[in-house]
Amino acid sequence: MDTTVKGLILKSTDYKEADKLLTILTLEKGKIFVRARGVKKSTSKLKAFCQSFCFADMELIDGKSGFVLSGINCIDSFFEITKDLDKFAFGFAVLEILDKICAENETYPSLFVEALKCIKTINYTKLDPRLVLCKFIIGTLKFEGFNLNLTTCPRCRTPLLSNLYFDLSSGEILCSACRNFDSIEIEKSVFSTLKILSQNDYDKLQTIKIPKNILEKTLSVLTQNLTYKYEIKLNSLKL
Repeated sequence: MDTTVKGLILKSTDYKEADKLLTILTLEKGKIFVRARGVKKSTSKLKAFCQSFCFADMELIDGKSGFVLSGINCIDSFFEITKDLDKFAFGFAVLEILDKICAENETYPSLFVEALKCIKTINYTKLDPRLVLCKFIIGTLKFEGFNLNLTTCPRCRTPLLSNLYFDLSSGEILCSACRNFDSIEIEKSVFSTLKILSQNDYDKLQTIKIPKNILEKTLSVLTQNLTYKYEIKLNSLKL
């Protein structure tokens, strides 16, 4: 049975002599694994598209042993990401997060759209990719049910003003009185960055100016949260 899906290739792995195994996040079927037969051959018409970051309409054959790729209509290859080492590292981190969080055959339409917005922003703008990745992680945690509280401590309801702590187990920001052993202290500048990014979509990021060192601290907090919750270690980043 043939089917067409809109998908983003998360991972491309060599398989046997001429094939590749593709990990693809699709809008219609969620995360799936697809065999691309013969694409390592120089004569293959699909060879150039069976790479990470390729966003395309993909024609699949649903066979007895799983999906087999039969055609690709590329929508965007995000070529600029692959030419820039910095962009590539942070863009690939997005793919790593998707691969770890998304379960096979479960759909994630909102996260799918969020990921495309993030990758497009990294690819087509000159924004610091740290800023864009922070925005993506905040959005990802929100989709997973960990929405940041940015006004009052969720435990005692006191205003969040100073001596703030990020609780890795709950994803909450706590006051000093309510912190626990899973909490890490965050600077006020990191809290402000989290607040700004939570309140602005990708098309507004170009108006935001945050120093690189503050972005690195913010990203460190967010990645610690990912590691704690999902055991995600972003191998493409050197944090």
